[in-house]
Amino acid sequence: MRRPLRLTTENVFLICGLLIVLLGWVADLFGVLEEGAAGDNHSGGNFSLRIFITMFAVAFATIGVGFESFSKMLTDPALTKRYLVAFLFLADGSLHLYAFNDHLGEAFPAAFFAIASTLQLAAAFLIPSTRQELDSAWLGLTASLIAAYVVATTVAVWPIGTVEEVDPLGLLSKAVEVVTVITLISLMRGQRVERTTANEVASPDR
Repeated sequence: MRRPLRLTTENVFLICGLLIVLLGWVADLFGVLEEGAAGDNHSGGNFSLRIFITMFAVAFATIGVGFESFSKMLTDPALTKRYLVAFLFLADGSLHLYAFNDHLGEAFPAAFFAIASTLQLAAAFLIPSTRQELDSAWLGLTASLIAAYVVATTVAVWPIGTVEEVDPLGLLSKAVEVVTVITLISLMRGQRVERTTANEVASPDR
């Protein structure tokens, strides 16, 4: 059953976390454009600053959850995992925004990262207010991103035409996605067990 999305303390902090992500991305974009104008066609921005802003945004969003839902999370492990997945999506969406900046001169990679980051940041808002009906979609999206990275850094595929470099930002993003996949699988298994148990209780052997 889906909970309606309301303007609560939790959602306000999540919105502010997203604004921090966007402000950091815009600042990084200006820096990348300046470096590009100076002759660097594939700048990597400031990696440490990118990580700091991402962590700060996630930490800020966590404050609202802790304030409003901490007691629920203590008694509901599934809810805790769901919030963890949402924060991981927020973090990975932020990292993909920076990857967009790093590929401004490449049409297809830039479009790919723009779409991926938009989907992930939007999902960060939806995941806490949904139940198991969309978990498969979140898992499929994350697994697809991991697979795309493995292929792009292994072989030259169309329309990119070259093998992508393995960089710290990409490795960090994949680490976040691996944790996301593990958490989602654990969440889905736990909910499956709960449903099975509930069905057994509702329909005892006669």
